[in-house]
Amino acid sequence: MCLHMGRRLIGFIPSQTVFETRCYLRKLIEYPTKKHKTMRTLWSAVGLLVACMMTTPLLAQQGQQGRETRSGSSAMVGKLSKADFDNQNKQGAAAVAAIAPSKNALSQADNALMMEVAKGGMMQLELSRIAMQKATSDQVRQLAQAEVDEQTGLSNKLKEVASAKGVTLPTSVDPQTQEMLTKMQSLSGEEFDRFYVMESGVNGHQKLDQVMAKVETTASDASLKGIASAAHPLVRTHLQVAQDVQNNIKGGSAK
Repeated sequence: MCLHMGRRLIGFIPSQTVFETRCYLRKLIEYPTKKHKTMRTLWSAVGLLVACMMTTPLLAQQGQQGRETRSGSSAMVGKLSKADFDNQNKQGAAAVAAIAPSKNALSQADNALMMEVAKGGMMQLELSRIAMQKATSDQVRQLAQAEVDEQTGLSNKLKEVASAKGVTLPTSVDPQTQEMLTKMQSLSGEEFDRFYVMESGVNGHQKLDQVMAKVETTASDASLKGIASAAHPLVRTHLQVAQDVQNNIKGGSAK
């Protein structure tokens, strides 16, 4: 096999070197003196050794890539490729970070909406932090990591806006979220993955989807509306990915 791979590697050798080598080999064949026979044997052994040394790392890399493809590890998140998923997350984060806060005071209605966004984001953040540590499926871990990144960026922007407007945001999770966090600590394996994807990935994003839509349509503050408009597309993306990961878990393909 090494000899076969060695022949294939000739394509990577400069053409002049290949020409000179062929000429020398032809000379060995046409004039097989004792010295040349010895040299021919030596060069054959060296050639095989070099071919093996060069192909072993390539074969190892191909084997690792093949194993990752077969297992789905790091290749897909739901139905999105890892690269596409990462790109959408980066675009969403950049959109939220670009929102400039204003110092205009919030109305009572807008203040209530801002609290809804903050509480929903905090729940998603805390559940996802645990999932990053305990999830067994690579797709679930990828979803949890993306959620932590998303909600950390959203939380920072909400704090920036709240500070500009003199608003105090909640600093601890509500009782319902605490109950879920406690339950997650008692779960493990696929049971944990199913619970996280259902409660945070699907249910949590459905609630955030509704909240963001309500802010976009009813809020009067430009900063608050801007945050919702910037964050909403990624919320919908994460919801769809979570639903796809949930189906993969049910089908046994969420490795």
